[in-house]
Amino acid sequence: MTVSNVSALLTILFALQAGSPTDLARHGTATAYVKKVFDGDTILAVIKGKKRKVRLLGIDTPEKDGPYTREEPFGKEATRRAVRLVEEKTVTLVFGEKRKKDRFGRLLAYVLLPNGKSLNEILLNEGLAEVYRNGKHPLKKRYRQIAKEAQKRCKGLWRLKKPCANR
Repeated sequence: MTVSNVSALLTILFALQAGSPTDLARHGTATAYVKKVFDGDTILAVIKGKKRKVRLLGIDTPEKDGPYTREEPFGKEATRRAVRLVEEKTVTLVFGEKRKKDRFGRLLAYVLLPNGKSLNEILLNEGLAEVYRNGKHPLKKRYRQIAKEAQKRCKGLWRLKKPCANR
């Protein structure tokens, strides 16, 4: 199955979960080249020749040290993992909600790797991200389950939280 087939299938699945097939399908997908990873949940992508900041939809990774942020545990690890998986690679962006941008003007998208796997889900599964608490998105329930499983396994940032930290 090609990436475009996978992304089309995911768009349909997202639409069905949202309750309206046209609701999400019209937001669609885009092929993008990832020029840079800023941190675990923000990338710089080239879409149709234009550079655009993209925020991974539905997840929140720990912050890395920067001009406006202090480093949080596992911030570097989340960033490094995202770099290994997507930097200087072509990915598929799947826009999963009515609002395509956040308050900072970044596009909101699920990011599919060339092999069809979801970067968002990989980071959750490895304990390098939490489910984004604010707002709704079609995969929030699924993401909560993935994060819960990572927490049970004491993966990544979950090692620092109860009950894992007490082991």
